[in-house]
Amino acid sequence: MTAVALPVRLAVRTFIDGVAVVMPAYDEQDNLTATVTDFLRTLAAADLPHVVVVVNDGSSDRTGAVLDELAVTYPGRVIAVHHPVNQGYGAAVRTGIAAALEQTELRWVLLTDSDGQFHSDDLVDFIDVRRRERADAVIGYREQRADPWRRRLNAWIWTWLCRIVLRVPSRDVDCAFKLIDRRLLDGVRLTGEAAAISPELLAKISVRKMRLVEHPVRHHPRLHGEQTGAKLSVIAKSLASLASVYWQMVWASDKQPWVRRLLRPKDPLLTFVTVAAILLSVGGYLYFRHQGAVLAYKDANSHLLIARRVLESPTAGAAQLGGVWLPLPHLLALPLVWNDTLYETGLAGAIGSMLAFVVTVRYLYLLGASLARSRFAGVATALLFAVNANTLYLQSTAMTESLLFACIVATIYYLHEWCRFGRYKDLIATSVAILLATLTRYEGWVLCLAALAVVTYTELRRHRSYIRTEASFIFYGFIAFAGIAGWCVWNFVIFHNPLYWKFGEYADSSLWVKQGEAAVGHLGVATRTYWLAAEHNIGLATLVLGGLGVVAYVARNRLRPEAVAVYPLLGFGVFFVYALYSGERPLHVKEITGEWYNVRFGLIMLIPASIFAGYLIGLVPSVVKDPRLARLAKGAAAAGVLATALAVPGVVTLDEATEFRASQWESANASASAWLRAHHDGGLTLMMSYENESVTFDSHVPTQRIVYEGSYQMWEPALRDPAAQHIEWIYMRGLPGSEDLVFRRLNGTPQLTQAYDLVYSAGDRMIYHRKEQQR
Repeated sequence: MTAVALPVRLAVRTFIDGVAVVMPAYDEQDNLTATVTDFLRTLAAADLPHVVVVVNDGSSDRTGAVLDELAVTYPGRVIAVHHPVNQGYGAAVRTGIAAALEQTELRWVLLTDSDGQFHSDDLVDFIDVRRRERADAVIGYREQRADPWRRRLNAWIWTWLCRIVLRVPSRDVDCAFKLIDRRLLDGVRLTGEAAAISPELLAKISVRKMRLVEHPVRHHPRLHGEQTGAKLSVIAKSLASLASVYWQMVWASDKQPWVRRLLRPKDPLLTFVTVAAILLSVGGYLYFRHQGAVLAYKDANSHLLIARRVLESPTAGAAQLGGVWLPLPHLLALPLVWNDTLYETGLAGAIGSMLAFVVTVRYLYLLGASLARSRFAGVATALLFAVNANTLYLQSTAMTESLLFACIVATIYYLHEWCRFGRYKDLIATSVAILLATLTRYEGWVLCLAALAVVTYTELRRHRSYIRTEASFIFYGFIAFAGIAGWCVWNFVIFHNPLYWKFGEYADSSLWVKQGEAAVGHLGVATRTYWLAAEHNIGLATLVLGGLGVVAYVARNRLRPEAVAVYPLLGFGVFFVYALYSGERPLHVKEITGEWYNVRFGLIMLIPASIFAGYLIGLVPSVVKDPRLARLAKGAAAAGVLATALAVPGVVTLDEATEFRASQWESANASASAWLRAHHDGGLTLMMSYENESVTFDSHVPTQRIVYEGSYQMWEPALRDPAAQHIEWIYMRGLPGSEDLVFRRLNGTPQLTQAYDLVYSAGDRMIYHRKEQQR
């Protein structure tokens, strides 16, 4: 590839207000004369100083001879340049531009082709547009392209590829009609070959301060010769050259600076941590998928079902998001959940969790490094979280904890940065992260209030100004509380009760908190239960190390405004203990109740445990003055961190899900699901979703063929008279004490017995199919 650096004008020069028309030519003996004379005639009539520069690119016909004849016929008006051998379109354009800049003093350069598909009449329009718009460049685009459909399709794909890769500001990048101020071309280094020369030129001049406008140009059919742009070899050469130009501009920081930052990061350790987190995430997913555990949680099935029903259900739409579980995890799954494979394998939900895991690890590194002023502390913080088996399992599922963790850590990081430096961009980032947290899980609502307290305290201590505090209060709260307010409005619109998420039919805590819960009303039992849950999730070593880190952090920082941002993390433990004590949420550990239930609630404490343990570990090398001993201390601390992180009793979150799947309840559900998978014919099915989620999901009955309690106007009529609503299948659960609504409303009624046959009954699960004569 030949690179041509266009001449640089070091001195201030005055250029003539005229046009140098540059056109490459290859085997254009039948088109060249008409094209050149057309431009000469129009420019002369317009009384504009002009010259036409033609580059004969090693043509195999008489193009060179025709060009020489034109140069003789129009001396001083036609400049002939010859390539001894064909070098390609890109080289011809570069040579033509260089000749126009070196051999003329004309200010404007028109880049066009010599095949006669563009006429000189449009140049007059371009000059008028340039004057009227005071533009530095007028770029043409073809409204009606006079080419075969295949070439038009190729051009459309090429334009969009160039716009994505190089971000060129043009709707028709390879349109060969561009009027450009020569000052934009001075010093521009062009390397593009074939069709890549045009987007390269646009990309490189667009980084300069200039005004560029687009204007339509007429495109005429080619009268003689053949086009070469659609040849496979030319396309391949163009693509390879585009890639080369892209990397050249990345390294020059002209385009895609984020790629350059990725390849040359300011913090290589952050890059290492990110790559390691990605590998751990993918590896964790593959491992737990091999174990058949990705869909072990019933709630994971439910989250996928909610997202799928937004797209596919008898009453599809946003209302399927419901009003109890917060919407963000389901909205993030929408771009993937439509695909049957991604949906049925759980990957549609797991991808969001995996990305959230990587984000969490990155922010933990940044937060740990900022707190202790040590990258080593950042690595320790990230490592304690990233290699925990329970976080690796939950990030492999469609559960919502991973997304919440990412929002929490991002919130605390930006809040800490704001407390340190007072930058309002960090406060905005804090409120946005909080907004996302409040739309993910209700723990985010607690964090929202805690962060508000930190903002208020920090402003009062820092400025002692109530006006400034009020301003920051509003600045933070306007975004941070928007999610909570929006969710209440949503509940009012859909369910006519802004607090339906709390007091609705499927939101009452009595649905999952059993009578006689050991922790309810007993603070000591509630505290011990949550401690054991945290210990099983995190490991005693990490908890103890984190506790010591809290002591060290408080002793060194106390309540200084720049240090208080991390304290809200400790409030999650208090929140869950209160939730257990008040009967708002159940949590069972084997030491107290003999079973696992919601034990994953304890995993959230891994965030503060990792942060404070990382802070403590980061202090170790700083207290050792001797450099050699400091390195030894770092090595010992690193080994200790890894040992501590791995000292977790087991994957208790998976144990809970596995034991549930092995229960008699789920065994009965699995049998019913298998029967439905084998016999269901796609007919409309009446099935309650609540407590039947695993049957709904595992049966693979299409969600658009299931009428359930969220089907609104279809649900009640189907319960009254299913046959009249064209219901073909009915699933019900008749387990004494746990009967579903379908069983309670239809069991033994004439609407059921006269129109439907019982085709399956096992474990108090019954499936009915509409009688033949009723269809």
